[in-house]
Amino acid sequence: MIDTHCHLNDEQYTDIDEIVNNYLSVGVDKVVCASSSFSASVKAGELARKYPSVYYTIGVHPDEVEEFDINKLETLVKNASNKLTAIGEIGLDYFHNKENKAEQKQAFISQIELANKYKLPIVIHCREAYGDTLEILKQHPAKYGAVMHCYSGSLEFAREIISLGYKLSFTGNVTFKNAKNVKEVAQNIPDDSFFLETDSPYLAPEPHRGTRNEPKNVLDVAACVADLRGVSKQKLIELTDKNAIAFYKFK
Repeated sequence: MIDTHCHLNDEQYTDIDEIVNNYLSVGVDKVVCASSSFSASVKAGELARKYPSVYYTIGVHPDEVEEFDINKLETLVKNASNKLTAIGEIGLDYFHNKENKAEQKQAFISQIELANKYKLPIVIHCREAYGDTLEILKQHPAKYGAVMHCYSGSLEFAREIISLGYKLSFTGNVTFKNAKNVKEVAQNIPDDSFFLETDSPYLAPEPHRGTRNEPKNVLDVAACVADLRGVSKQKLIELTDKNAIAFYKFK
């Protein structure tokens, strides 16, 4: 099993050895440590060097756009190990800040171009910015793939993203009782269009909701999506692992 998006570089994790042992003990053999800032990108690279099961991304989240420096990011990419899997998480967030839309858009576009230059896919963060995100992706395609991480949009928007050749990723929010939109999407998209994540330490799935999330809980996400799609948990895991391996091209 693969957790395709977690934040082991988050300051909530002071017990990384234990977290890694926890997920390895339940059969999660790969995780992608996603980054949201320059410092988080550096730490993710360090974790990937230390732990064989950890891969990582480099990128600046829209909430951190004031620190965006494409030259600093490109230096990190140039010096990255072969465990760098993507540029991300990048995108637009109009929930937290609508005042700097222009800066968010420019940072997003610049990081798409960086990913294309180094033949990497991108990991997209999108919150209350679906129209602008879609417009940017159409005008500035991610040539080596893109995934809408922690998908929470509509089925209609999901189909738009899939029509561009991109993927979706489901996290613990798909297990929430009031997550009707996400459940509808998880039930109705093609087998090859999605994979799974935890976004830990955030969004712990049922029955762990309200606690600090861990990559081991990706198994609970898998169980929920398997039930929604009417397949066995094992079949769902095999399917999403295959999709993730094809997307991230794990070394």
